[in-house]
Amino acid sequence: MDVDNSLDVNAKKDTVLERINKRNKDRQNYLDVKLELRNKENLDLEGIDYFSQTFGDRSKEIKANIDNVSISKPEGAELLRVLSAITVEIQELQRYLSNSTIFLPDFKIKASQNALNEISSHADSVRQKLMPKKKFGFNSKKVAPKVVVNPKVNSVDKVDLSEKISISSSVFTWTLSNKSNEYLLLRPEQVDNQDITISNLSNCFVEIQGHAGSVQISGMDNCTLLCGPISRSLFAENCKNSRVAAACQQLRLHSSVGCRLFLHVTCRAIIEDCTKIEVSTYNYSYPQIDCDFTKAALDKSINNYTDIADFNWLSPDVHSPNWKTIDHLTIDWNEARTKFNENHTQL
Repeated sequence: MDVDNSLDVNAKKDTVLERINKRNKDRQNYLDVKLELRNKENLDLEGIDYFSQTFGDRSKEIKANIDNVSISKPEGAELLRVLSAITVEIQELQRYLSNSTIFLPDFKIKASQNALNEISSHADSVRQKLMPKKKFGFNSKKVAPKVVVNPKVNSVDKVDLSEKISISSSVFTWTLSNKSNEYLLLRPEQVDNQDITISNLSNCFVEIQGHAGSVQISGMDNCTLLCGPISRSLFAENCKNSRVAAACQQLRLHSSVGCRLFLHVTCRAIIEDCTKIEVSTYNYSYPQIDCDFTKAALDKSINNYTDIADFNWLSPDVHSPNWKTIDHLTIDWNEARTKFNENHTQL
């Protein structure tokens, strides 16, 4: 009996020790996780603080440069040089903001973008004041588009870049504007390193091949837009019931509804005042697209199409009802192009 009691006592001791060791191990694991989270939070806060300081300093420098131009009023080549330098500074600050959206909270992104928009508007105002006759846009000879048998389907071998329209107190030259029921193709020689602007399209099928510098869209209804790699950003507003395939550093979509986005985006995409947005991965292709990815400096291994900031939905714990991902959505764009042209061909 004494032997049995001794064995029972030892077994109980082992059980108690095992429980204690397990409890200590669990506690240590808990403390390690808490420490890791605290360190990560500290790093995030340090990153946000550094961004705020850097962004604020650069913003003040650019504002000071703009004010100096407004006061000194240089002329001729010197004026062009100074204004060009300011434009580059604004673009660099926009790129810095775009690259920082990965770790910035949504409210910080929105506030910084609003501040940058104000700087751009101030620069445009000073530019127009000092150079009232200068129209900023593409410099290109006016060339008539290629004439085809079907007037409803146009393959744009040369784009007419002469049409100008005023928006937000700035003067733009629209690459494509006021088109309907047409097939439109922009080739690499028209696109490479250019800022492509599009407005007021309806029932159109548009292809942009090459590596654009940026793409801006204002007004698109029931259209398909297929776009090669974009070096910087795609900005779109007032788009309805349209499909957009694009690869870019940053995407901003405003005031749009019922759109499907096929995205390759290296920074965090942003939507605002949008509903019924569906998102899938980028699936547009043409013969030289790999080369254009390289020229646009886009990393094909980084695609954040599932990480979208909705400025109208700031709850971190509940997914925005304004957009959703559709991972297995595929479209044969060659078939879609053929079908569009067949439907818009008139005998």
